[in-house]
Amino acid sequence: MTVMSKQTGFGTLLSTDDALDTILGKLRPVTGTELVAVQDSDLRILAEDVKSTLNVPAFDRAAMDGYAVRSEDLEEPGMLKIVGKALAGKGFKGTLKRGECIEIATGAPMPKGADAVVMVENAQLVGQAVSFRSPVSKGEHVGFKADDISKGDVVLKRGTVMGPGQIAAIAIIGKAKIKVVKRPRVLIFTTGDEIVPPGKPLKPGQVYDCNSFAMLTVARRAGAEVTYRPNVKDTSASLKKVLTESAAKFDLIVFSGGTSVGARDYAREAVAEVGKVHVHGVAIKPGKPVLFGQIKKCGVFGMPGYPTSCLLTAKLFISPAIRHLAHNHFHERRKKMVTLGHEVKQDKTKQLLLPVRVDDHDVAWSTFKGSGAITSLSESVGYIEIDAGDGVLAKGAEAVLRIIG
Repeated sequence: MTVMSKQTGFGTLLSTDDALDTILGKLRPVTGTELVAVQDSDLRILAEDVKSTLNVPAFDRAAMDGYAVRSEDLEEPGMLKIVGKALAGKGFKGTLKRGECIEIATGAPMPKGADAVVMVENAQLVGQAVSFRSPVSKGEHVGFKADDISKGDVVLKRGTVMGPGQIAAIAIIGKAKIKVVKRPRVLIFTTGDEIVPPGKPLKPGQVYDCNSFAMLTVARRAGAEVTYRPNVKDTSASLKKVLTESAAKFDLIVFSGGTSVGARDYAREAVAEVGKVHVHGVAIKPGKPVLFGQIKKCGVFGMPGYPTSCLLTAKLFISPAIRHLAHNHFHERRKKMVTLGHEVKQDKTKQLLLPVRVDDHDVAWSTFKGSGAITSLSESVGYIEIDAGDGVLAKGAEAVLRIIG
């Protein structure tokens, strides 16, 4: 629900959930598809159902190393003569007759006449024959034709997020390319005359840009095609010019800095003049100065300038926004239960996002050094969400850790 508060330079602050609902409600998923090689499809979203044109397996095959036999020959333990061998990719050409068996490797085609496989461990070689210690059932250790996939089966459905298992399933049916949803195009930059890209010398008063690189990593992991540009000058005119020119080329624009309410914070003014502002200010700490708006169909995020605030809010808002644009409806927020290693005081009006490290006993310890300290997050594994209130969470209290990664 909305966190009620007095009117400030931000207006009425929204809760995290209300802000995210507003953002996702305004963004429209991208249109368009493209063909990609299966091996390049990790994290892509399938744009169509994929049907198999063949059976998997395409033939009956051994599921274990051992001996292919006729089960009727081993209704009781006994001895069978070895008459050949079958390997994966090279089967036995003859037909197995009564009293015979063949050596067979895992994955090798079952020979005609055989209907079971006995594991090596359950047999003993005696010259050119094999002694079997126990009876064998028909179908034992055999992978039958089409057991896994039948010709015509839908192997993967439209909207599936591709990963190792999904890629393997496409490869096993022989498809080299698949149709996927195009990636959302995202532009990322920072504002501020003091910001310098890594690799260039610093002048007095300047700092290196870390926010852009944190945000572009979040954006790429969420499925975006990212463009990075040098920082924009710290004026309203410069920001408006970049926003206007870029809105026609990108699905989402993300920048950091200038989103608060100081004299030189131009973000809200710039976005409002060339588009519309939907969110400005969220009741969380750190990360209050989050801004979201639109310029025609292009979404615009203005993120806090302090690194910890920027990265936390990028995980909270940018990542799900990009997944939404990309038709990725599966988003698992990895979490685990931990206990607090020390007491934590609640903030009276804002939800507290506390970065923490976790020891071998699942005890969480704060790494927060301030919104401007990037090591608040580089030394953490995630964060704990602590609701607004006027109390203290005691040492040893249970909490939910949201894992960043």
